[in-house]
Amino acid sequence: MKLPPMYLSRPATVLADGEVGNEEVISRVRESFRGAASDWEPIEMGIRYVFDRCNTKVRYLEVDTLIPPGEFAALAAAACLEQNGVAATDIDLLVYGGVAREWFEPATAAEVAGRLGAKPLQAFDVTCACAGLIEALHVVAAYFTLHEEMQTALICAGEVTRDRVSYDIQSLENLVVDVAGLTLGNAAAAMLVTRDRLSSGGARIVGFTHKTLSENWDLCRASVDGHFESKSKELFALGVNAVPEINRLLGAAGWSAADVDHYAFHQPSEASVERVFTELGARPQAGIHTHSLFGNTASTSWALALDERFKQGSVQSGDKIVIASAAAGFTIAAAAAEWEG
Repeated sequence: MKLPPMYLSRPATVLADGEVGNEEVISRVRESFRGAASDWEPIEMGIRYVFDRCNTKVRYLEVDTLIPPGEFAALAAAACLEQNGVAATDIDLLVYGGVAREWFEPATAAEVAGRLGAKPLQAFDVTCACAGLIEALHVVAAYFTLHEEMQTALICAGEVTRDRVSYDIQSLENLVVDVAGLTLGNAAAAMLVTRDRLSSGGARIVGFTHKTLSENWDLCRASVDGHFESKSKELFALGVNAVPEINRLLGAAGWSAADVDHYAFHQPSEASVERVFTELGARPQAGIHTHSLFGNTASTSWALALDERFKQGSVQSGDKIVIASAAAGFTIAAAAAEWEG
C-alpha cells in the first residue's frame, strides 16, 4: 500500500532533572553490596568495563521519583506544540510509544492528551519496548491511510526508570543481567506528524520496516513488578540482524547507505551502534552517537540523537534521515525520511 503524504516534525525532548555520573552509580551499587570487601572488587571492575565498552558517562535520572510517565511525556508534547505553533485542539490522533507507564488503564496517551487539553481526538498506546516510538509513527501512517479526515497526530514517550534499575548486585551472576540497567537514563520526546509540511519544516516519510525475531523474546525484559534485566552479550550479538533490515528499507526508498545524511539510532552503547554504521557502509559523519551524553533512554534514544543534529544546525533541506531501533522481543523497527526545510 502506498504511503499517504506525511511529515515528521523536529523532535522536542526533555531530560530528567538529575545528572548522574558513573561514580555516583557505582557508589549506589557499593552501598547496597552486602558481601565481603574482596568480593566487591570483581563486581566493580565488571561495571567499569561495561561503562567503558558502552562509553557511558552520564545519565539523567528523575529527582522527583513520583512523576508519572504521562506527565513527563506531556512536557515534551507541550514543547513540541509550542515550537511548531500548533494548538493542542488541532491534534486528531495521539499515540504514546514509551516503555514506562503508570497504570494498566487508562492509556497513557489519554493522560497526555488530557494534560495538554487536546480534545476530542483518538488516543491510545503502542508497546514495543525500545522500538515503541517508531512503531507509534508506523501506526500513525496506517491511521492516516484509513482516515482521510485526520490531519495532525502527535507521538510521544516519557521514559522514567524509578525502581526499575537494580543497584542490588551481590554476585557476578547478578552483574551479568543487571549491569545494563546501570546505563539507563530518563528522557521524554514528542513529535508531530502532519499531512502537510509545517512552516517550521518536516521530514517527509518515505518508508518503514519492522521485523521481530521472537525466538529471542527472553533476552531482555522488565517484569510488571520487577526490575530491568538484560543478557547484553547475547542481545548485542543480534545487532547483525539490523543491517539487512535497514538495507531493505534503503532499497525500497531507492537510497544507498552512503546517501543517508543522518542515522538516528537507538543508543544502547556506542560500540554496538558504531558496529552497525560500519557494516552498513555509512559515511562516518552521518552516524550520531549520544550514549555518552544521555545513556540509554529506551524508546526516546533516537529522538534525542536526531534532536542533537538539529541543535548543531547540521540538518539541511534535502537531507536523508534514517531512524531505527532494536528492542527487546527481539524487534528491529526503522523509518526513512527526507527533510524539507
